[in-house]
Amino acid sequence: MPVVDIDVSVDHAAAQEMVRKSGQMGVPVIVAGDQVVVGFDRPALEKIAQRYAGANRPKLGLAVRDTAKGVEVGTVRPDGLGERAGVKTGDIVEDLNGQPVHSVADLERIAAGLPSDTRVGMTVRRNGQAVRLLS
Repeated sequence: MPVVDIDVSVDHAAAQEMVRKSGQMGVPVIVAGDQVVVGFDRPALEKIAQRYAGANRPKLGLAVRDTAKGVEVGTVRPDGLGERAGVKTGDIVEDLNGQPVHSVADLERIAAGLPSDTRVGMTVRRNGQAVRLLS
């Protein structure tokens, strides 16, 4: 679930929008999709987090690790986007949808920002050659 932190003490338009959506002033307001949470309502926040957990994240189906060469694929799970694209064990992931991948954290961050219905393109290094794959 993407999170945008806005300082409403600086952004008055955002402050007015939060008041309009929540009817509240002076407390934290969290908007997730069409749901508004006022204050630190932990049960409501956990419910939203469960609803959005992985909802917009494509399932790459790859077990990867950081190595000196880059992000190496260890396992390709059946029926994941990686398998459909043709990713193989030992491939080094160089980019995901045109964004460079230098670490597992990069790969996770980029994948988390992609809608689940997106076709995923990636470049991998296989046997010293760059190979472009598309799911």
